[in-house]
Amino acid sequence: MITKTTAYKIYWAGRYLERIEDIARASLCALHSNTSLDSLAKEYGLNSKEEIVIYIKKSFEFLREDIRGFADESIMIQLNNLGFIIDSNYTDMESYFSSILTSVMALGSSLDNYFVERKTEVRISSQEENEPEEMRGKRNLT
Repeated sequence: MITKTTAYKIYWAGRYLERIEDIARASLCALHSNTSLDSLAKEYGLNSKEEIVIYIKKSFEFLREDIRGFADESIMIQLNNLGFIIDSNYTDMESYFSSILTSVMALGSSLDNYFVERKTEVRISSQEENEPEEMRGKRNLT
């Protein structure tokens, strides 16, 4: 069983990871279709392509804070790798967004595996197991 706080962190980590993936994919599509990143930025409510990078960096900060609440060392290493890529030089925008997308996909797969491995540790009790002992016998008689 996980706490409400941990569940909240897991949910929001997924959302921030999804946001980074979404804007990286959209940026790559814009670059491949010769659409300006400034016009893509406006679709996201941003003012310029520089704000796309700021949006990614802010989303990553929130992602990192949430993942710190539940992840193990291997997840944190991948998270740090994503951070290095996000903070890298982005003069070649296509390479920048491709690297982010690759790292996001790897982190997402690792998170999936992280939770699948822990799923076997969680067992939900039946209703009968949760009832007081005196109630179990009475229910069987009726």
